Amino acid sequence: MKKPFTFSVLLCALFCLFYASNGRSAGKPAAAINKTADYSCSYFDDMTGKYYCVETSAACNVAHAYVKESGSTASPTLIVLTYRGDMNGCQYFEGSLQLPTGSTIVVGVVSCGCGSSITTHVFFV
Repeated sequence: MKKPFTFSVLLCALFCLFYASNGRSAGKPAAAINKTADYSCSYFDDMTGKYYCVETSAACNVAHAYVKESGSTASPTLIVLTYRGDMNGCQYFEGSLQLPTGSTIVVGVVSCGCGSSITTHVFFV
């Protein structure tokens, strides 16, 4: 008589554990499985002679970039990019950051398909 009861309790515990773990993971933001991020450390500021690493990502209504000097151990700086309009059915976002060297880095992102395809444009002023 105790074996079926023990089995029922064990089965109930497993079910509750599975239910709770799925409930927790459903509350997290969805992973960007189909979203594309763009990363490169090849952006050269010819006014200062330094390279910069820029990582961009985009979703349907938001885009951002992380910028840091190439080779630096400092944390990258976040730039929240502003929506500027549509370009050939894609969204264009742009933002800038004043660098410690005095230059300003301008980052533009063209996002198509809610971030499934992005193109990054970087220039310095």
